[in-house]
Amino acid sequence: MKKIVISGYYGFDNLGDEAILAGIISLLKKKNKELKITVLSASPEQSAERYGVETVSRTSIPKILALLKEADLFISGGGSLLQDVTGSASVPYYLGLFWLAKMQKCKTAFYAQGVGPLNKGWSRLLTAFSLNRFDFIGVRDQKSKELLKEVGVKKEIIETVDPVFALYERENVVRQKIKGELKIGVSVRPWSTDYLAELAKGLNNFAREYKVSYQLFAMHKGSDKKMTAELKELLETDSEIIELPAEPKAALKKFALLDLFLGVRLHSLIFALINQIPSLALSYDPKIEGLIDPISYLPLLKLEGLQGEEIEQELEALLSERYTVRKKLWDFALEKKKAAEDFRELLFKEVSL
Repeated sequence: MKKIVISGYYGFDNLGDEAILAGIISLLKKKNKELKITVLSASPEQSAERYGVETVSRTSIPKILALLKEADLFISGGGSLLQDVTGSASVPYYLGLFWLAKMQKCKTAFYAQGVGPLNKGWSRLLTAFSLNRFDFIGVRDQKSKELLKEVGVKKEIIETVDPVFALYERENVVRQKIKGELKIGVSVRPWSTDYLAELAKGLNNFAREYKVSYQLFAMHKGSDKKMTAELKELLETDSEIIELPAEPKAALKKFALLDLFLGVRLHSLIFALINQIPSLALSYDPKIEGLIDPISYLPLLKLEGLQGEEIEQELEALLSERYTVRKKLWDFALEKKKAAEDFRELLFKEVSL
């Protein structure tokens, strides 16, 4: 029985990262049901129950070393693990786990990650030095690939998609019906830019022209909840905070009946796209552009300098084209799921699983 250890930002009640883990596990298990998968988690018991895998605390170095000694493959990913914006610990922690795997002579894969920003010289050097020693490298967007090359990664870098797209199931997509009221989903997150007032202004202006109900989603229970409540207070029309299930596949279904979506969080946008919901992205990070830029028919606004009038205009344009956009997203979601499966096949071939 082949043994795989997976590391990432798991067990922190961040629905986006939990969906990444669900996607990776789904991909691996569909290829080989007999795989023994162990996840390094901040909440080991919770993760074990949720995904039906073995788990170990992500801070228990002796247990991790013992695991890696017996493992056939160490997977780092997905998500944006290598970045130095939210703190200085991420890069050394995640690359440190890679070096533990190398010490134990375990094969290593950098799995469909987003990379950056990497602003500090030491983090760029450590990233290049380490990734040049991975057995297999995959990133989820072109900008991440370019950044790795820029910092000095010489090994082959495969461009793929976010593993969350593996959760797409065609039969779960709800056919939209004409309704008297538009349901529009919104997901926000805290950031250094104060954008909430302009966002609310745009949403309120739009609601004066159309009968709208806003459904507010907090993707990260810890950090998004307060800001989501603040947005609700600023809205002058019908709005509701939707409690999302902790299990990613169940959470995905909460997006199914939306007419439009507006999101700041990357994986809130991916959840909407999997459900074929026409979406407006608000970008605070290059990873948002990495997702949306290749989709020419979806709008994107920068969080920095956001104007309420822009939001109103983009929502109106999206509404007028929503049926055409939904048809295009049908093929888009299928293509992304296939890309996730193709990446898994390449990984299994390259590391001889």
